[in-house]
Amino acid sequence: MNASSLSEIAIVGAGFSGTLVAAHLLRQARTPLTIHLIDRDPQQFGRGVAYSSTLGCHLLNVPAANMSAFPDQPQHFLRWAEAREASLLDPPWVTEIGPTSFLPRRAYGDYLCWLLDEAERAAAAGVRLERWIDKARGLTLMPEGVVLELASGVRLRVAKAVLALGNFPPGNPPVADPGFYRSARYHRNPWRPGVLTALLETESCLLIGSGLTMVDWAITLNQAGYRGTIHIVSRRGLWPKPHRLGPPAACAIDPERDPPSVRVWLRAIRRHSEAGDWRAVIDALRPHNQTLWQRLPPAEQRRFLRHLRPFWDLHRHRVAPVVAERLQALAESGQVVRHVGRIRAYRESGDGVTVSLQARDGGRPSTLRVQAVVNCSGSESNYRRLESALVRDLLGRGLVRPDALALGLEAGPEGALVGADGTLSDRLFTLGPPKKGLLWETTAVPEVRVQAARLAAFLLGEADRR
Repeated sequence: MNASSLSEIAIVGAGFSGTLVAAHLLRQARTPLTIHLIDRDPQQFGRGVAYSSTLGCHLLNVPAANMSAFPDQPQHFLRWAEAREASLLDPPWVTEIGPTSFLPRRAYGDYLCWLLDEAERAAAAGVRLERWIDKARGLTLMPEGVVLELASGVRLRVAKAVLALGNFPPGNPPVADPGFYRSARYHRNPWRPGVLTALLETESCLLIGSGLTMVDWAITLNQAGYRGTIHIVSRRGLWPKPHRLGPPAACAIDPERDPPSVRVWLRAIRRHSEAGDWRAVIDALRPHNQTLWQRLPPAEQRRFLRHLRPFWDLHRHRVAPVVAERLQALAESGQVVRHVGRIRAYRESGDGVTVSLQARDGGRPSTLRVQAVVNCSGSESNYRRLESALVRDLLGRGLVRPDALALGLEAGPEGALVGADGTLSDRLFTLGPPKKGLLWETTAVPEVRVQAARLAAFLLGEADRR
């Protein structure tokens, strides 16, 4: 490692997490620093998958007042949006710009790109940003830093690396014969280019999973003029709930008084919900969720994941009211058909595939015939199952290790990754979804923006000491 590389930091992933770390480094650094921001997809650079959509029906799932990228400037995004009101109004999806408005995700992507550009323009002398449209495929630790290998053959030598890996595509549902997963009729990653075009050529399709990704695709197909039947299958048949404004509630759980028990806490939440809207009760827990999660013993965390996770996701991750209304209309019209159960098998023939379903209540198996299947079951978080070349390299070298719950990677409070030997790294860091096992609540803007600010300050402090 040469002297100049000691003042260089690489960030793998230019979605929300990586972009925000880069912006904070640019804003905070006062001595020469080169920041390498790397992402393989030019369309998603600065935006990530979540905020790359150009469709007006893809709305944020959080009101504008809660979407600032900076914890100390809560109105930052709202003020940015208000200054661009004319370009953001898009009835029926967006009819006004205000604190309670659910704005397009494309607008938030524009906001992230804008704030990165602004941070770069205002950076101190000698502080610069290098943007790489490339894919990180391997990483080697050196005595004084890190060598990052890119698919193009470039080898970046830096002092530290931030793995802002975000969310990965869903895993394939287990079936006896997985051969269908190699078919062109199966779309494992719903956000790959060309999926919408392929679906519009069909007369029926199946969406696996009934969470937020399902909502996006049902609404997208309808908005694009799809006239076919949209089948949806999930284990419990639960759909995301709509947001509803109401008075705030007190936190239902006292982490210092109530014993760390999933059963006890669930009773407290139900008791508080009886006095008002359950949404206010869930929202009141939001600032305390990470503390509550860390107070639970591992056995209780596993109990939550085994029994309550689907119900928590249903109530915690809600959708804009206008989106919920459209989805309900599609269900009532018969275009969207709900199936409760799990997939047993696929049999592809002719112009489609026959999907065998096992009902949750133990009833007789049933079948349905569709022409395409889209996996909307949510991000795969078990790093041992991922197909990422970079992740396989990191695991193979023992530079990282999955957390005990298989929700992400083991990391310290500031994001330092833990190696296979249990050692906390002083050169490799992460934030956001990979820290889910540690924090649970770590995928949304209010949580990740705090991590990004703290991690940038920590990295700069380390650079100053070096």
